[in-house]
Amino acid sequence: MSLTISRAVFNELLYCMKADPSVKYMICRNYDGFHEYHGRGFLLTRFIGTSVYALVWTFDPTTLTTRMLFLQRQNRQDTFPLFVDLVRAHRAYIFTPSFPCYLSCHFLLHISDHDAGGWELGVIRHVEEQTGFGLHPFGWRGVEPLKLVEKFNINQLTSWLQAVNEVAMNASNRSRHQNNSYVLLEVIKAEHKNGGRHYGILPGKALQLHQEKMEELIEALPALERHIAAYIDFEVYFKQRADRLSSVLFALMTHEDANASIGLAAATRNDSASMKTIAIMTMAFLPATFFAALFSMPSLRWDQPAVVQDRFWVYWAFTVPTTIAVFLVWLLITKRKWIFRGIGGLLMKHGVGVQHVNMK
Repeated sequence: MSLTISRAVFNELLYCMKADPSVKYMICRNYDGFHEYHGRGFLLTRFIGTSVYALVWTFDPTTLTTRMLFLQRQNRQDTFPLFVDLVRAHRAYIFTPSFPCYLSCHFLLHISDHDAGGWELGVIRHVEEQTGFGLHPFGWRGVEPLKLVEKFNINQLTSWLQAVNEVAMNASNRSRHQNNSYVLLEVIKAEHKNGGRHYGILPGKALQLHQEKMEELIEALPALERHIAAYIDFEVYFKQRADRLSSVLFALMTHEDANASIGLAAATRNDSASMKTIAIMTMAFLPATFFAALFSMPSLRWDQPAVVQDRFWVYWAFTVPTTIAVFLVWLLITKRKWIFRGIGGLLMKHGVGVQHVNMK
């Protein structure tokens, strides 16, 4: 984790909070979840980490003072001001050691609602609208064939698939953090059951104020628990919706890829037809070209009684062997596997051992 203050200043902050230094490991390694430390000579130190923020706090039972350190983990401008607003809105519970637990649950819900209901929900709705695979008010509409005018662009489908998978991953991450909120709620209930006894002997007025605020905090927990449960159900549905849309996009990409393959096959077929046309034209002109070149040779004297001269055989002596050599080289290059396999079979048939060579 990168801080914009020096290490000395950060350590001084933890010292003023009387925080257990063991919590620094969780901060440096960007750990998630709830953790607490209570080393000798330090106040009970608690830590909660999420993907958006982390909280470190201590509670001094002698003064009912909560010292809390807010660590922003993402480069977002809205997190800390919103956190301060929530502190002010719920400041009545500040005299309880469980106040940061309650505050973190609320804050995480606000952040999650903002993220899921903003860009991510817009992405899902946009892709559903463009592909025609969205939510329908009537079930029979789903069995009608889609009337899509334009074809999908493969690059657009890839971009949508990436965005939808990102939404699904974020939904899973938010559900994981909301489940951690249940741990914080159990901490609050344990604090209420304990009555603050594990903090030592509280002064009379402090103990009374602590118990009063804890009772008020406990009364607010059922509504918070229902809110968290409803949000987790929404995230499960939201992820299923994104996963289903991801499958649709993948099917559309496969369909477009198949169309591209069909187009490529058609183009190849057209190229093959063109090559056949060229070959036919070549075959039509080849005999005439051959005889025209042959009859124009100086070895043939058409103006004399003996047309074929004495050294005309030299032409055939070079032409025929060279032509045969060209075809043999072509056959050796294109059919080398078959040739070597045949030679090896003949040698093995006559009892001659050969070493197998893999010809690629």
